[in-house]
Amino acid sequence: MKHLLLTLMVIVFASQVMAQQIIKIDDFEESKNTGEEIQTVFKRDKRDGFYGAISVGYSPLNNTDGMVLSARGCWIFDRWFTLGFGGTALTNNINNIDDYIFNNNTDNKAHLMGGYGGFVIEPILAPRKPVHLSFPILIGGGAIALIEEDSNSYPYSQIEDVYFVAEPGIELEVNFSKWLRVAAFATYRYTTDINVANTQKDALRSYSAGITFKAGLF
Repeated sequence: MKHLLLTLMVIVFASQVMAQQIIKIDDFEESKNTGEEIQTVFKRDKRDGFYGAISVGYSPLNNTDGMVLSARGCWIFDRWFTLGFGGTALTNNINNIDDYIFNNNTDNKAHLMGGYGGFVIEPILAPRKPVHLSFPILIGGGAIALIEEDSNSYPYSQIEDVYFVAEPGIELEVNFSKWLRVAAFATYRYTTDINVANTQKDALRSYSAGITFKAGLF
């Protein structure tokens, strides 16, 4: 009798184990068929990449026309979020630069010249779509100088100053190919006050707008 009960207990236990295994297999096959697999934080199918970018644009500085030239390099995490570094050179009074270069007319010329750089973060909205948005943000610091020119001397820097900068922006990107993107951008540059002769303290706080070219593995 004891042997019979023991045999029945073993059979019941074994049947339960087999049933659980069959259910697990069926659930797994069903999840594969329906696409309802268990979601995890760290996915095996993540796709990382990188890109380098250059930008050129317009930016008014100290109530005169100016221009900006930027570059950045970023690592792309799972297509939708990037981290990296960037830098921008800027100058104003660009209407008089041609006159100085081609006509050698340097009387009463002065312009701001400087740059800034720092850490870049950039969320990307719907990166697989042919046209989509990204939101780059640069946080860092920079330096600025007033360059004066006259007919009797070489250009020289009168006063220099350093500043903190935070520059959020938006880019409308177009995927031209798997390795090339072109974007129209607009940013606003916030800086701390600067101390430069004949220059407003908030002269660098301004918008920028232009075009960006990105090349890399997206």
